[in-house]
Amino acid sequence: MTKQPEDWLDDVPGDDIEDEDDEIIWVSKSEIKRDAEDLQRLGAELVDLGKNALDKIPLDADLRDAIELAQRIIMEGRRRQLQLIRKMLRQRDDDPNHQELVKLKTRDK
Repeated sequence: MTKQPEDWLDDVPGDDIEDEDDEIIWVSKSEIKRDAEDLQRLGAELVDLGKNALDKIPLDADLRDAIELAQRIIMEGRRRQLQLIRKMLRQRDDDPNHQELVKLKTRDK
C-alpha cells in the first residue's frame, strides 16, 4: 500500500502541525496601511506640540531629538523626518505616547 499525501506529514519526527504556539496570524495589507497612517498622524501631532507639552510625554532621547529636528525643518525634509519618526514609533510601544497625547488634547479643550 502506498502512502497518500496526507500521511506524509505523519512521518516527520517532532513536527506537531497543530501546535498552538506556532499559530500564524494573518494581517491584511489594508490593516498594515491603517496602522502606518495612524503612526504617521501620531508623529505629526507630536511634532506640532509645543516644548512644554512635549516635555510631559515620556520619550526616548533619540525620538525627542528627531521630533525637535522635524519642528525646525520645512517642506520636503519635514515629510521625510515624519517618516523617520513613524519608523521610530513603530519600533516602540507607542500606546503610552498616544495616551499622553490624548490627555493633553482633552485638557486643552
